[in-house]
Amino acid sequence: MISVRPRTRAKVRKVLLDDTFVNALLATDAAEHAAACALYRQLVDNYERGVDRLFALSTVLGDVPREFRRNALGPVETVHVAAQHRSAAREVAAPIAPRAALSMVMLRRERMNAVATATHEFDPLEIEVLSVAPRVESGFDAPVPESVSSGTAPLTAPRSTDE
Repeated sequence: MISVRPRTRAKVRKVLLDDTFVNALLATDAAEHAAACALYRQLVDNYERGVDRLFALSTVLGDVPREFRRNALGPVETVHVAAQHRSAAREVAAPIAPRAALSMVMLRRERMNAVATATHEFDPLEIEVLSVAPRVESGFDAPVPESVSSGTAPLTAPRSTDE
């Protein structure tokens, strides 16, 4: 007798394309343009294979020219932002900009587990960050912010002082 095992579905990664990433795709003169295009090609390949789902906020896509939106950003699903989401973003107590706070709220609401960006604003969050921004080493030792929970991943257990 032949045994047939049911196939387990691989978990699909949900990736939010933030405003800085979309702007880097649009602005051919942006320093991050080539890297953003390369990452986007990889994300679209993953989308076609069923590995990734791509999203962008309605506040971002509303500013994108229709032709670009229909063609190049065709695989990107719209996440609609409402007044309640903007209100929740204003209450985020994290060391990030207000637009990044809105992205963080939507990441949690839609249970997204990755963000494509052209900044390093999301680095302190407990989420997969796909950044095309170059790392800039500063000449001074700035304090590194502690990890901030985006609500999309479980927090790690607190460490004891004995470790």
